[in-house]
Formats: sequence, structure tokens, C-alpha cells
Amino acid sequence: MANYIRSLSQDVLINKESKTYKGYTLFAPQFGNIAWLIDMEGNVCHFWEMKDPPGVNYYLNKKGNLMWLGRGDEALKELGGCASYLIEVDWNGNEVWRYDDPRLHHDFKIMDNGNIMVLRFETLPPDIQKRIKGGAPDTELPDGSMMGIQIQEITREKKVVWEWSNWEHFDFERHQECGLCNRLSYGYTNSVDVFPNGDPVISVREMNKVMRISKQTGDIVWEIGPELDLGHQHDVDVLPNGNITLFDNGVHRVPRGHDTPDEIASFCTSRVLEIDPLKSEIVWEYTDPTHIMFTNFCGSTEKLPNGNYFICESRTGTFYEITPEKEVAWKYISPFVIPRPDIFGWTAAKLVFQAHRYSADFEGFKERDLDPDQYEWTISKKDQTEIDEEEITRNRLTRAGY
Repeated sequence: MANYIRSLSQDVLINKESKTYKGYTLFAPQFGNIAWLIDMEGNVCHFWEMKDPPGVNYYLNKKGNLMWLGRGDEALKELGGCASYLIEVDWNGNEVWRYDDPRLHHDFKIMDNGNIMVLRFETLPPDIQKRIKGGAPDTELPDGSMMGIQIQEITREKKVVWEWSNWEHFDFERHQECGLCNRLSYGYTNSVDVFPNGDPVISVREMNKVMRISKQTGDIVWEIGPELDLGHQHDVDVLPNGNITLFDNGVHRVPRGHDTPDEIASFCTSRVLEIDPLKSEIVWEYTDPTHIMFTNFCGSTEKLPNGNYFICESRTGTFYEITPEKEVAWKYISPFVIPRPDIFGWTAAKLVFQAHRYSADFEGFKERDLDPDQYEWTISKKDQTEIDEEEITRNRLTRAGY
């Protein structure tokens, strides 16, 4: 099991039961290898121990199986959000299906037809790379190359049945990289979802844009972002009414009509947005009134069936459920800490890329044991060097009912 430290704080800080969407929350600390499923009281009801850390998203499918992007040794680790395979495991962690591709990254979506839409990196042709504008100078990959972004639709038989490459459709004048970001990849994309007709929609982080792509023609149907003052957003989700939700991080935001340092600093906060993309209008917005909800990377939101919004503030591993009236109905702080320094600093020790809420009657939970009493927490001495592997195995089998 990953080298977790469990903080001794109260995990669920707010739980207004009459206003919440009852269910179970799935999340995985970024530098660990375990996906946790908790109830509304914060109790662990199930977990999956995986071989590799997430790279980076994960979902439950209708069978209750875990779909997991894995960050194996073959992943392009110079690039953010890298993965090397997509795997499906059953309730007990047994491999059901696997798709290997060392250029996968960030996100995927299970489509209505059973296929899967994935994101991947691909090396840009040299003549194309010369045309790319923006980005900090001399920040390409070590060999001087840059990656472009592809979207692929793959079948359960592992065949690519549709593919789209951003450099074939972007306008190099209009689609320029943020001047404060690196040039490792062009059109760095961190999220994908799919409209009912099959059109993918993507979050292009370092252009502060969200784009809908025509699956028939490959053309960009619409793109929004700068006019809404987006700042390196994450997690675009399509709603049944055609609107989209976003977690707007607030990084490198260029607020229109505000140019003093104090004015610009006031925009350095994260927001949750519901947007009408056809009108390019924000129809709902949430910013923590105390200005403490800020994560400069990752982050997610999803609109729940009861109208609430479920939010993951990634940097601190904090999850919120917010009512349409902007009342905090549920708040949870992940207790799992993985003490390791990295480019984001020690606060990343609680980093969670996204969190997902599943209803209590989710079909994947039918006939599953979700009793939290099947698990218990143990405490070990810090200076303990000898580990009784047989005892650990024996305890795990006992808890599993063997």
C-alpha cells in the first residue's frame, strides 16, 4: 500500500443532510496508488489498490468497475498529466480490460456507444512547430521538440475509429500559447467530454479556451474563454440542457478592463462556472466568499441531479457540495497525506486531481458491500523498520472475508 500518512483531523466538516445529494464519493490522492470510496460521513466503504499512481482521471462504469488512467514507467513524464495505459478493474481489483498507449494523458470519457474518448500527446511535425507562437522561449522538450494534442475514439476491441489532431485545425495566429507557460506541448488540453451527438468538447488550458469539435468535419463548432476571463481552467462537463460546467483555476487570468496590480490580484481566485456556450454567458458562478478556494492546478466540478454543484479544490484535497443558492451543504478534507516535495511544493502532498459523486442507488453499487465497518484504521510506529508481510496479508484476507 502507498506510504500514506493519515491526518488526525475531522474529515467531514459540514454535512447538512437535508440539502445534500446522498451518495458516495470517489477520489484518489495524486501521488498514491489507491482510489477511495467514501460515504457522506467520510467513512471508507471500499478502495482499490492499483499498481501505479493515477495519470490522472478515474471513473466508475455502470458495472461498478473502476476505470483508471495509470502512470506507468512508459509515460512521458516530462509532460503534465501523463499516463501510459487505461485499465478497467472489477470490484475486487482484478483486471478486466486494458489499453496501452504511452502518450495518453489527463482524461477520458465513456461514450454512450460503449467506446471511449481519450486524450493523447503526439510529436508535432517540425514544419508545424516552427509556426507555433507564444509560450516562454526555449522551454521545449529536452530534444527541442513539441507535442501536439490528439483526441481519439477507441473501441473495446482497442481499435481507433476516430481521430482529431489539433495542429490540423487550429489557427496559429488566433490559437497562441500563454506567454508565461512552457512550450512542451501546443494546445495543452486537460479535459474532454462528449455531447450526445458524439462531438467532443475540450478544455485548452494555456489558451484559456473551451472548444467544441465537430466529429463529422473536425471543424471547431465554437470556442469560448477569453471573453469570460477564464484563467487556465479544468474539467469541462456537458449538462443535459447543453450548458457546460468548468472549474476555472484563475491562473494567468487577463481580466478585461482591469490593469492595476490590485485589480489583477483580486482576480487570482478559483471559480466554479456554469456557462451557456452558445451565448458565451455565465449563468451560475461560485467563488468562496472568504477567498480561500484557490488551486492553481487541477480542480473539478460536476452538477448533481438535485441541482447542487460538487467541487474538488485539488491543491488542498478539499471537496464541497454547493447549493444553487451558494450555501455549503457538505465539505470534506481528504485526510491522506503523501509527504513528498515536488515542483508544486509540500501542499501538493494532499493533491487530488478530481472527485466524483455517485448516487446511493447507482447501478454499479447493486449487491456490493458498502458497510464501512468492514475496515479499520491502524497506527504504526514511525521507526518501525521490520514489516511482517505475512501478517499484513493475513489481515487483509480476514477483512475481505476469507
